[in-house]
Amino acid sequence: MHSYIDLYFTPENISPLDISKRLHRVGLSFIIGPHDIAFEWKTEEEFHERLSKLMAALKGTGVFFRVETIPEDPPFIDPIPWPPTAPRTDPVHPAY
Repeated sequence: MHSYIDLYFTPENISPLDISKRLHRVGLSFIIGPHDIAFEWKTEEEFHERLSKLMAALKGTGVFFRVETIPEDPPFIDPIPWPPTAPRTDPVHPAY
């Protein structure tokens, strides 16, 4: 499984650079992309271990976070065309 963490800072929090140092000490680091942190895990125990490390690193900082977990192979969803096709109503030409 893949888990992605989004961190939310306010001016009253400690510096994102200090957060980066704390995360690095517990084996996590920022990534470039739509999420701030990403990690892979195979067992619930691994997931709990990583989440515990994250909680320990963020404790007392005032930083909020959100976790999003997706399976290795996300299910395929058929695309929906947009905009949806309009029902076709051919006008009857008087010459026909």
